[in-house]
Amino acid sequence: MNAEETLSPTAFISYVHGSARHKQLVLDFARLLQENGVTTTLDRWTTVRRKDWYTWIVAEMTRADFILPIASKSYQAVLDGSAPGDKHRGAQAEALVLRELLYADRPRWLSKILPVVLPGRSVSEIPLVLQPHTADHYRVKELTAAGADELLRALSGQPKHLPPPLGTLPVLPPLTS
Repeated sequence: MNAEETLSPTAFISYVHGSARHKQLVLDFARLLQENGVTTTLDRWTTVRRKDWYTWIVAEMTRADFILPIASKSYQAVLDGSAPGDKHRGAQAEALVLRELLYADRPRWLSKILPVVLPGRSVSEIPLVLQPHTADHYRVKELTAAGADELLRALSGQPKHLPPPLGTLPVLPPLTS
């Protein structure tokens, strides 16, 4: 491993402040990431000082190694543009940034934006702009390292399966006939 690979990956969690249960699930998920070596940015962990949230969102999203959009019906409505303009304004701002990043440089940002499906949620709640069926998404089966194995591997660059060593090509004599 080189020095860059030993650094903790950073992740920005993008989600809608929905029900109390959903907010707690996202908080528990963020704690799971932190406990497993992923430096996690969550709006609820920022200082209590007044801030310009849009400036904060842009800075944090573009600084992070990865952006983790959390699937939910409300998040889907926000990102796909069907949510009322006066609802979920923080997520609306995050949606603007996500759409701009993907539009400006899709090859770069597609590999950095990893949609997450938490327990109790569905792939069908991933916004269309994030390609729920034609690009990878990460299902967290339970809030444990084992339940988040696929995502933790993606964040840390540790593949689950490695190819066997490359063998030697056999010498194949020509056929005579």
